[in-house]
Amino acid sequence: MEHSDFADFKDFVSRFKEPVYRRIIGYIPEHDKRFSEMMRCYVDRKGQYRRPSYLLLWTLLYGGDVSDAILPAAVQQASEDAVLMHDDILDQNELRRGGKSAHVMYGTDYAIIAGDALYSVMWKMAFDAAASIGVRGTAYLNKLHDMIFMTDYGQYLDVRLGKEFGIDEFDEDGYYKSIHMKSAYYSVYGPMQCGAIIAGHQEKEVMERISKYGTYAGYAFQIKDDILDCSSTEDVLGKSIGNDVKEGTKTLILMHAVHNADSTSLTRMKEIYSKGPGQKSDGEIKFVLEKFRELGSLAYAEKKAEEFTEKAISEFDRLEHSISDPKLKSLARESLGHASRRSK
Repeated sequence: MEHSDFADFKDFVSRFKEPVYRRIIGYIPEHDKRFSEMMRCYVDRKGQYRRPSYLLLWTLLYGGDVSDAILPAAVQQASEDAVLMHDDILDQNELRRGGKSAHVMYGTDYAIIAGDALYSVMWKMAFDAAASIGVRGTAYLNKLHDMIFMTDYGQYLDVRLGKEFGIDEFDEDGYYKSIHMKSAYYSVYGPMQCGAIIAGHQEKEVMERISKYGTYAGYAFQIKDDILDCSSTEDVLGKSIGNDVKEGTKTLILMHAVHNADSTSLTRMKEIYSKGPGQKSDGEIKFVLEKFRELGSLAYAEKKAEEFTEKAISEFDRLEHSISDPKLKSLARESLGHASRRSK
């Protein structure tokens, strides 16, 4: 494929989705039909494939061969498909990608096992990918491991914020540290760094450069994710909404609301957030979501997401000025704002 063939980042994503998907299902054993079906539950529904697309695009951006990146891109997507099975159990999500969550379909025990099995397949894919790119393989595996481990750490920070801190006991530093680990690294700049490594650029300076603008894009991505959880619909989003309120997740939206609510509303919100996930009524969740709108908290978050997107693009232009291919550069710039400007 020539770079000029891609109309925009959305087109770029769609053109590689099928080849990446095919690599994943090629690794899933078929000796037990039901077990394979459980492992493929989210794989076959396919995601939005942004993460593998970052890996593919940054491979091209740094002068690599995209054919070297297809299997690593499949690894990236398979890791997401596996992790989501466990995330949905933690978050008690009943919908995923327009269908019932794995634990709703098969039961929690089977969903955990299926997620673990898919994760083991992902590592087999990763080792094969590393072997296929020769001397770059070790650096790629080290980056993949670090990215996944730090994502788990970020998830721990996120759960801890939700369980151990009141709604007026967390600050922006704690919030950004959490989403840096669980979202910015894994969802944005980690895949980009993997792409650069696959293209033969594993220098520390390159990794730091990518993390600089990628972190801003990652913040924007997570803030937009939080906004959609409060403002979208299940039909559009393809998953349950209002989960952040139900789970007690600490978000930038909540922080703004806490700082701007009157004493009566704040007391009510504290009462609601003090309850466990299964104890909040639909009416209580609706009350909080309406307060987010009334207090301008959603609008504030939208503004912050756009600010981070602009920072990401500005830093990209400053740090990646040596990239000469105008089409690839345009696709990369667009991709940095794609996640924060999406509708689902």
